[in-house]
Amino acid sequence: SSVSSGINAEYGGMYDDGQDIWGGENIDLSFRVWLCGGQQWMSPCSKVAHVFRPKHPYTFGNDNFNVVMKNYKRNALVWFDKEQLDFFYRWKPQAIPVDAGDVSERLAFNKKNNCRNFNYFLTDVWPELPSERDCLATGEIKGTDNICLDNAASSDKHGQQLGCYGCHSMGNNQFWMYKKDRRIMGLLYVFEVLGTKPGSTVNLVWADLKSDKQIFDYNSQTGRLVHRVTGLCVDRDDTGTGVIVDTCNSNKLTQKWYFQYTYPDRPL
Repeated sequence: SSVSSGINAEYGGMYDDGQDIWGGENIDLSFRVWLCGGQQWMSPCSKVAHVFRPKHPYTFGNDNFNVVMKNYKRNALVWFDKEQLDFFYRWKPQAIPVDAGDVSERLAFNKKNNCRNFNYFLTDVWPELPSERDCLATGEIKGTDNICLDNAASSDKHGQQLGCYGCHSMGNNQFWMYKKDRRIMGLLYVFEVLGTKPGSTVNLVWADLKSDKQIFDYNSQTGRLVHRVTGLCVDRDDTGTGVIVDTCNSNKLTQKWYFQYTYPDRPL
């Protein structure tokens, strides 16, 4: 591969031998280059494609999920500082009990080669990457009856309506970042309201820093999430599973929402 020739000997071998089968190895290779003195070159005229086969030519045993989660956890243990590791466990709490194996050899490699810490990646390599330090609150956005805002079962389709389902405390599709710019972001998309009338849907779209239709003001005393442009409150639709904005009503419990994690040094 284009990565292999440059990383093979100089940056600690091709792969982390403790990772299994598939998943996460590309992240480890990338962090190793960025944080341990390597370079990544852009070739403007090149064409790169990734074609997925209809099925894997190998098996994951009986537990595909834990194989991939183990690899992700190894990456987190090797590269993240405590701040980022805590955030990883909040986003993926199911990784906590997974046995990631011994990472001491990988950590020793980092120390021997004076690899930079992950803060360098966030400040110098990819400062635009959303991170916990950019947030006023994170985690579940929970209603009074244990219903959480949800990205519609992780379908991750641009423009889809935001959903709400029973809180599962497993992060992922119910993990949100309420950023300092008052946008609410999941893994890929932010909340947006295109309509102007009560009953308009809340949809998941790419962040647009020029759009005020993606701004939501939160009142921790009332629990209201208010869409700034329309002045309407985040609520549920008549089905109980779709999310809309509606006329603010202090008597409606379905307009009260509470964030799972807040930060004393960053008041809402």
